[in-house]
Amino acid sequence: MRNKEVMAKVIDLSTQKGGTKEQRNKVSVQVAIISRAFGVKNDEIDKPVKDYERNLVLSDDEIRKQFNEYVDSRDVAVTKQSDLYWSIEELKNRVHYFIEGVRFFNASLADEFEKAC
Repeated sequence: MRNKEVMAKVIDLSTQKGGTKEQRNKVSVQVAIISRAFGVKNDEIDKPVKDYERNLVLSDDEIRKQFNEYVDSRDVAVTKQSDLYWSIEELKNRVHYFIEGVRFFNASLADEFEKAC
């Protein structure tokens, strides 16, 4: 994927101001997976964007592992239902936001995750 595309998405998400707690959660989850997947560093957001082919630094299996961590935290929360930092609904939404972030760069993997939910 072109670096300009990746950085445009990360910068757009990163510079969204205000909004609800849910909107901030959505932004943070999506920025995190896109940045990790492409190896985007925080300081790149403030620098001029160069155009080149930017490769994924995470394999599909590494992305699946991260997805499973989101799903596992949601499932643990549903069974415990106590002493939660995140509400069960927020955890369910975070799984969905993760899938949306993955869809930006790998639609087939995002489809796989949706079917797993």
